Amino acid sequence: MSYDHPIEIVENDVLIVSVLGEDGNYFMWQKGLTEDVGSEDGIYFEFNDPINGGHDLVNECTVTNDGIHVVLANGKLAHFYFPPNFDKYKELQAGLNNLYAEQGEILEFSI
Repeated sequence: MSYDHPIEIVENDVLIVSVLGEDGNYFMWQKGLTEDVGSEDGIYFEFNDPINGGHDLVNECTVTNDGIHVVLANGKLAHFYFPPNFDKYKELQAGLNNLYAEQGEILEFSI
């Protein structure tokens, strides 16, 4: 059985990249593609709850074959493990590259 949730979608001119972790945790990124939906606001990142969300929170994001490690702007860390059936590394990499095309130094992939 493969991972069946979409990784990257565009809805109402907003690029959304999201992934569910092994234990039900999630990471979600959003970026407006036009001025009407906030293209100048930066990249919104949220983990596990909207209370843990905001614009331009991510300083570093490392994707490995077991999970995602994020260093936030406030110095805190966020991490989760992929579920055992996760098979969408290339889609995740493509989606994150689309989000951070102008800030490539934030991303690292060790897959």
